[in-house]
Amino acid sequence: MAGELHAAGALKRTMPIHPGPTSHRPLLSFDFTELDQEADRAGVLFLEQGETERLLLAAVRDSGWCDVRFGTEAVALDARPDGVQLTVDEGAATRTLTAAFVVGCDGTGSFVRDAVEIPFPGVTFPLRPTLADVRIDDDRDALPWPRLHNGRRGITGAQRLRPGHWRIIRVESGAPVPGEPVPGSEVRARAAEVLGDGPVEVVWASRFQFQRRASPRFRSGRVLLAGDAAHAFPPANGQGMNAGIQDAHNLAWKLANAVRGGDLDGLLDSYEVERRAMVGRVSRHVSLLTRIGLQAPRPVRAAVFQLMRLGLAVPASRRERLRNLAMIDLRVPASPLLDGAERAAGVRLPNPVLRSPTGATTRLYDLVDAGPCLLQLAGATERAVRVPGVTTVRIGPGGHRDPSGSLARLLGGDTGWLLVRPDLHLAWARTGAAGLRAAVARALGYRATL
Repeated sequence: MAGELHAAGALKRTMPIHPGPTSHRPLLSFDFTELDQEADRAGVLFLEQGETERLLLAAVRDSGWCDVRFGTEAVALDARPDGVQLTVDEGAATRTLTAAFVVGCDGTGSFVRDAVEIPFPGVTFPLRPTLADVRIDDDRDALPWPRLHNGRRGITGAQRLRPGHWRIIRVESGAPVPGEPVPGSEVRARAAEVLGDGPVEVVWASRFQFQRRASPRFRSGRVLLAGDAAHAFPPANGQGMNAGIQDAHNLAWKLANAVRGGDLDGLLDSYEVERRAMVGRVSRHVSLLTRIGLQAPRPVRAAVFQLMRLGLAVPASRRERLRNLAMIDLRVPASPLLDGAERAAGVRLPNPVLRSPTGATTRLYDLVDAGPCLLQLAGATERAVRVPGVTTVRIGPGGHRDPSGSLARLLGGDTGWLLVRPDLHLAWARTGAAGLRAAVARALGYRATL
């Protein structure tokens, strides 16, 4: 789907952030091309959530694997050891569905979460965030973006969604009042802070709130939680929806393997252990940014920007910050499927440029299908290892070459195997063939050797 998403949005491979209403000199600048050795077209994709959802919905329908129903509300849930019964209200009638599993992706007010009595503790930040869309039809539409104004009472940002259409974001201290009307005069004043004076048409505006919440469990038997039903945190860095998508990426293959006869408890427990830890790390980082970059007084915010600018001047610090913004720095923790003692366990698979035997270039991810993959780093004499149900990709003579050397560094040698999970994280890296098939089976949630 990358092509459709990129075509619909604006991908910022380099992202200068401009202060005030007219400045063309950046306050901060992020150059994601520094990550090209490990990611394809790394950057920040600016795309409205509604448009993202439209494209995802079209892809789901086109797959033929899902029955998508609107105007249908879950009203009762009966979780049993061998399955789940879900009663839904379709408007004209109710009916009961029976499923092997139910995944609650129904937001912060999740019915599914409440039905299995999982709490949702957390805090609401003492901030008054406002979102608004505006239209402008003059020279200001050509201003570079994103834009940022560090004001006395709060901070205002702006990003261009499409020609003539801008999104204004305002955050200031105060008691949050979700749904409170936002006067047009206020929106126009905020727009002037980042775009300069001139006429503005207010399309819509809304107050909301910043929360940090997480369920202590993401699983109750055959019922699981994902996305905002499981966790919520402030939108600083724009990582909330991405975290929910990563939940789905982690869970989907585990549900599939459970249906195929895998170790149900090991697979589903690993989802809870892995995602709670990974989301917790993101949530703590984003919440810290919210406190010092949004909630703090203006002089503190200014000092934070200065420290960030100094940090971006240091190559190692800059790279760490870029990887964090791109969310490619997350490592899966030890879990029932992942042995933390294994080399490279949980590391995200890099996506280097490879060379084929004919000299053509391709990205590693283009060779890795949606299922598990065994990368075999081999010399000219090693035979290919085959495991049923697992794609094998040869790196080395007779196969693709990795000029970056990133795969050999992960392996810690020139010959051996890297097991890639369907969520593109490594289960392990091994230089010896002993017990290889059994190790593949364990990492994919099967008790027996494949």
